This record gives sequence, C-alpha cells and structure tokens, in this order.
Amino acid sequence: MPAAGALTHRHLVGVVVVIGVVALLGLAWLWPRGPVLPADEDAPPLEDLIAGEIHSLELVDGEPDEIAGISGEVAILEVDLREGPDAGQRIELEVNTDGFPPIEVGDRVLLDRTTDVDGDVRYFITDFPRLPTLFWLLGLFVVTVLVISRWHGLRSLIGLGLSLFLVVRFVVPAIIAGTSPPLVALVGAMAIMIITLYLTHGVNEMTTSAIVGTGGALVLTVGLGVLFIDRGRITGFASDDAVFARFAVENLDLQGLVLAGLIIAALGVLDDVTISQASTVFALHDTDRSLSWRALFSRAMRVGRDHIASVVNTLFLAYTGASIALLLLFYTGGVPALEILNSEVLAEEIIKTVVGSLGLIAAVPFTTALAASVAVGRDPDAPPLGARHTHHGSGGAARAAPQRRAAAAQPVEDVHELDEEARAARAWQRYLDQREADGDGDEASGGGPR
Repeated sequence: MPAAGALTHRHLVGVVVVIGVVALLGLAWLWPRGPVLPADEDAPPLEDLIAGEIHSLELVDGEPDEIAGISGEVAILEVDLREGPDAGQRIELEVNTDGFPPIEVGDRVLLDRTTDVDGDVRYFITDFPRLPTLFWLLGLFVVTVLVISRWHGLRSLIGLGLSLFLVVRFVVPAIIAGTSPPLVALVGAMAIMIITLYLTHGVNEMTTSAIVGTGGALVLTVGLGVLFIDRGRITGFASDDAVFARFAVENLDLQGLVLAGLIIAALGVLDDVTISQASTVFALHDTDRSLSWRALFSRAMRVGRDHIASVVNTLFLAYTGASIALLLLFYTGGVPALEILNSEVLAEEIIKTVVGSLGLIAAVPFTTALAASVAVGRDPDAPPLGARHTHHGSGGAARAAPQRRAAAAQPVEDVHELDEEARAARAWQRYLDQREADGDGDEASGGGPR
C-alpha cells in the first residue's frame, strides 16, 4: 500500500495535470488567428528609419524658458546618410538639444525621411541606435548565468525565452484581438508557470509542490485584485500608456488591463518564493528523515518569514521606482499627502503592491505545508533531491554510496538521545557532506575522458 506522502504527491500531480489541461485548452481557444489589427488600406506604409552619422557639430545658445524647463540650446549638425535613397549625401539639420543625450561627432543617429506638400524631402532625428548596447548587455547576462549556474542556468534561460514567447505571441496579441485581459493573463500565467518551473527545476516532488503552491496563491491574488480594483474605483485611465493603447485598440478594457498586469507581475515573484520554500523543506527533510510534519513545517517557516520580509520590501521598492517621477511631481506641487494617496495613479500602485504582497504571504505557508506533506511520506531510502543530477558510475557517486551506507548503519538510538538542536546541527552537517560528495561526482563525470 502506498504511503500517505506518496498519495499526497499523486494528488498534487493530478492538480498540476488539471491546471495544464486548462492552460492548454485556454491557449488553443484564445490564441489569436489571422491579423490582430485590421489593415488600414488608406494609410501609407511606414518607412524604415534611416541610419546616419554626425560629421560636424556646432552648439548655439538660445533663449531659455524657465517655466518649461528648457535651455533653448540649439545644435547645428551635418549628418552623413548611410542608408536610404539619399545614401552617401550629407545633410544639415538644426535640432534643440533639450531631450537629447549628449551629442558628439561620430555618433550614429536614426532619421525619419518625410516629404511635405511641396514635394520637398525633409529629415528629422528621431532616435539613436541602442541595439548594439542591448546585445552586449544581454550577452553579458547570458554568459554570467551560464558560468555561475551551468546547465541549470541554461534551462532557466530557455524557460525565460519561452515566457517571452508566450507574452509576445499570445498575451499581447490576444488582448489586442479583444479578449478579456485578465483571462488572457491568467491562462498565459498558468502555462508559463508549468513550463518554466518544470524545465528549470526538473520534474520532481519539490517542483510539483511549488507549482501547486504558486497556482493557489495566484488564484488568491486574482480574487483580491478583482475585489479591490473594483472597490477602489480604479479605471486604468490614470496611465498615459494605457490611454494611448486605447486609441490604438478599440474598446480596450483598461481596468482589466490593470488586473492583467498584476497577474503577470505577481507570477514573477510567486514562483521565486514557492520554489525557495519547497527547496528549503526538502533540504531540511534530507538532513533528518525522522522529522515530523509539524517540525519540518516549523523549521521551513523560519526561512519563509525572512523571505516574506525581504520580498515584500522588494515589491514596494519596485513599484516606487516605477513611479518615482510621479512622486517628484506630487512633492514639488505641494499636494496634500492624503490627496496624493487618494489619487488613482498612486492608489493603483498601492493596490498592486498590497495585493501582490498578500498573495506572496499566503504562498509561503501554503507551499511549505504542501511540500512538508510530500516530504514526510517519502521512502526513507529515497536519495536527496539534490543528488538527482549525480551521474551513475562517476567517482563522486562511488564515494557517496559508502557514506550513505555508513550513515544508515549508525544506530538510530544514538541520534535520538541528542537534544533537538544537536540533532539539527548533525543532520545539517550530514546533508552538506552529502551535497559536497554529489558535487564531486558531477565534476568527475563531466571532466574529460576517463
């Protein structure tokens, strides 16, 4: 007869299967088909921006405007066109330097080419090429992840790519096509949750517990978001970006868009917390297989409380950083504090922060309880989850096996005679020794011919 813990794990797997089927059906049903936006046959096609290079620069002082906060400085530029129908020509432009980064000779620029009613061709500097800088930054990020986390980091990068794919090819187009933003975000979040967590952390008891814990906390977050966004009279019109999007997308539900953003943002924090808690539970259980559910839950929650305190502060700082320009505007405008809090633009951020924090707080004990229920029912001879990457036949595995047998041969009565703190210290040291042996096995198995 299977142990109670094994039954619990099978139940959790069943829950994940149900979530996966719902997400798969949702993707198939809501996936946009055909053109997302109707084509405007009367609108002329947009021309590509043209690359240019600044050949000469002359700065001329102008009349400053203290009210508008501009210096009035003007730059007279000679720009060599590198692309387009006028490639190879040199044009002269006059631009106001306010709103531009520092300009130097040799800088690359992107220009828009237009033709006025008289048929004259005009050029305007509209942007600067940033892709090379972004590619270097992304390359540094990828290399750092791979060097530090190796294959585990590679799996996380693949999961990141799949998340971006679902957001760009499903969530955004489906919302533009007129589907309810919260429904689209919830379906996309469930798919992202299952794919990325299993891909990054493997198909095992720990990840299954984290997925169910994340799903439960996400449902709670959605419920609280629906309630307080409605009770708070949040319309979504406080965001200029959302208002502009409404002009581009007819009948866009801005209030639903606020909730959709909350769902996606909450998932990004929840999966980190739930994986950490589930990992903590199984690490503690691997140190002492005799721990009861209550003891295991209690010890893991010590870590969980610290995690809650740090991540809640992270959420607050993240939303504050996104609204720092608005806070400066309120502060310099002499608006009373209560009026600032009551404004929709700030109330929206407060609701996002607090609702996300409530979902985070609920995820910690919920995931810890699920993981502890699975862990205490595991086979006492089951290998630690951290040992699942150990290659059979490697030197590390060969060294680890005698250690396991020696540990198993120790009389249990001697361990139980120790007090709780001494048992915890001995168990933790035994776990560290085991992980070190497993790590040696990984290095031995991956290092050249044997």
